[in-house]
Amino acid sequence: MLGAILVLLHLSVTTADYSRYNPGWNGTSVLFDMIDGAGGTMVTDPSLLPGQGNGMLLFVAPGREPPDQDKEDLRDFLFRGNCVLIASDREEDNELLEGIGSSIRIRRADIISVDRFFDDPSSVIAFPTGDDPLSSGIPRLVGNDPSFLEGGTPVYATSLLSFRDTDGDQRLGKGEVLERFTIVSRETLGNGTLYVVSDPSIFINGMLVANPPTENRDFVARILSLRPVLLAEQNYSRTAEGGPLIRVINLVKNATSIEMAAITLSMLLFGLFLAFGRRDA
Repeated sequence: MLGAILVLLHLSVTTADYSRYNPGWNGTSVLFDMIDGAGGTMVTDPSLLPGQGNGMLLFVAPGREPPDQDKEDLRDFLFRGNCVLIASDREEDNELLEGIGSSIRIRRADIISVDRFFDDPSSVIAFPTGDDPLSSGIPRLVGNDPSFLEGGTPVYATSLLSFRDTDGDQRLGKGEVLERFTIVSRETLGNGTLYVVSDPSIFINGMLVANPPTENRDFVARILSLRPVLLAEQNYSRTAEGGPLIRVINLVKNATSIEMAAITLSMLLFGLFLAFGRRDA
């Protein structure tokens, strides 16, 4: 029995970056514990997003790109007065931003700053740039190799003592200029509000509980409480990636009756294979 439990535990966890089923440094299990504690709902179909203007949809670390219809559904959700937060450091996700009508763009770069938290140049500190519900009372965020943003209204940005490390030597050199870089930006779309965060690792376990300042966790808690209805995208987000058992469970949840029968038969055959294999051994 103990062996079976250990096998199930092994099949249900993963080491994938940003996965909610990853309890390690690079997972988001802490974030999703916070979402569950706040009464959040997982969303796998954008067409079923609620129509009221009181929702916050959290979309951390997009993976595969949503099709055009799902982008339209996200756009409609925003324009009806809801709030969406997208956290990504990949320029590929600019297609998602464009598809929902945003002018904000992600720019990938190695940002170095004198203002850092750890003894690591990638642990860039971002500071509030003005009044916003996500920055009020939160004096800083600690990033982990962030990209930067163009467009929208800056909410958090690095200090002026920051630069793009174009030659990789981690020192200010020829052609490298000190400047501020936007890490969190806001944009009004229709009656709604879009936030873009250029560093999804702000949401990983290691940046919430390991040894960072409490401001990162306060920032996440502020997001989760910003609107009465809390939603988390789980179709295209890398946070939904799981081990083999999780994939089977998710497949069963979304299966039709015919697909369910096929899954059941496959699991039965697999069980028989294990049983007879053990007997032969």
